[in-house]
Amino acid sequence: MLVFRKILLFNILLISFLTAAQNHLTASQLKTKISNNSKLYKNNIDKAYKELNGLLKQSIILKDSISEMKILDRKCRYFYSKNMMDSLIITSENLRKKSSLYKDIYFEAMSNIYIAEIYSINKFPDKAISYLNSAYQILQKDESNSKKIFYAKSNVLNSFANVYLDKNQPKEALKKIYEEIESGKMLKDKNEQDNFQYLNYANLANIYIQINSDSAYHYAKKSILIKPSDVIDDKSMIDNYSVIGKVYKDKKDYKNSIKNFHKALFISNKNGTELNNNQIYHSLKDIYDILNNKDSADFYSNKIEQYELKSLKSKYNSLQEVISKDKKEQENAQNPIWYWIIPAISAIVCGAFLTFKKKKSKVEPEIKPEIDRRETYHHLMELLEKKDPAFLFTFEKVYPEFSNQLLSKNPDLQQSEIEFCALLKMKLSTKDIARISFIETRTVQNKKYRIRKKLDIPQNVDIYQWIDQI
Repeated sequence: MLVFRKILLFNILLISFLTAAQNHLTASQLKTKISNNSKLYKNNIDKAYKELNGLLKQSIILKDSISEMKILDRKCRYFYSKNMMDSLIITSENLRKKSSLYKDIYFEAMSNIYIAEIYSINKFPDKAISYLNSAYQILQKDESNSKKIFYAKSNVLNSFANVYLDKNQPKEALKKIYEEIESGKMLKDKNEQDNFQYLNYANLANIYIQINSDSAYHYAKKSILIKPSDVIDDKSMIDNYSVIGKVYKDKKDYKNSIKNFHKALFISNKNGTELNNNQIYHSLKDIYDILNNKDSADFYSNKIEQYELKSLKSKYNSLQEVISKDKKEQENAQNPIWYWIIPAISAIVCGAFLTFKKKKSKVEPEIKPEIDRRETYHHLMELLEKKDPAFLFTFEKVYPEFSNQLLSKNPDLQQSEIEFCALLKMKLSTKDIARISFIETRTVQNKKYRIRKKLDIPQNVDIYQWIDQI
């Protein structure tokens, strides 16, 4: 028995050694993995993000400062795309410190841009502009005229436009984007120039929607037309379809408006970008209110509530981080860069968060990836029985690809129809759906018929089995 234990111990140590050896990458392997992660990020930012902490750890072990800053920068982009201001504050400040330590002009400028965006989103545009000016001055130190620095300067101009939009000065924002378009003439490769201007035309469309819908429609269409075929649909394409949806909404062409808003949400669901989703939810709610479609209007009302609660939670949490950070900096007798912002944000964010918290006493529960399916089912049923708007939010956490796969079958599906399919996925009977939804059983049957028709489900196939495969 003692010999066996020694052998067992030896095997455990050997496996641990081999595992540790596998976990430590070479510099070349790390660069390859970061490159692959960059490609994955374009397709699905959530999947790419899951790899970042491991890659960051490896870059620190290898003392690869460039890789470390690349990963921190990518994390900043992720948090910005997700509107996670609490995480963005910490990571952008970390990037600023690292880039200053490693004397990297590009990443130091980018960290200032992210910090500027945080100030702007929190309604401190003048402070944001001061950080953007700092970012531009940092970039001016570089004399290489590299494309990397060129794109960083473009990011500064783009952020200036965002700040002016936050200040409700769309004409000033337009000037910055036109300046960016003019700078793009230095790009010699046509595909690269088309990709650059595709982004700029989408930004123009997003600004013009506030002052001239015809121009907004023109630039959104131009952006779609010029986008290179090898470029994956991203935030700019979400903006394009959202702008076109707003134009049709203003013209009371609700069918085309809904169609384009759904295209925008389809891309958002596919790649994980959520930054401007709340605007789309508000537009769709307005349309469904006008069309007297209560189910869909209620669905988007719940989406708005979830999004705004999540946003307020993020700001509230970021405030706690800011206060904690400020205390530490005061203890170290350093000049706290966030100190002046605390009283103002405290009054605004805490007040808003507490008000929202009273309105919605229960925060949407986080579903753990490895949670028991039976337990999950009972939890979802509880949310349904209580008419809790967190149901679909939680359902999508458990079945993250469900909506995407349904929309791939028919992109014109309404969100209320996707929610109905979720009830079928849970194998609720016609009577149960009628009871929970407060509708007649005949109405449920009619909905099943419409879903079957829209998804082209054969009559000889059980709708529950078909949905269960999604």
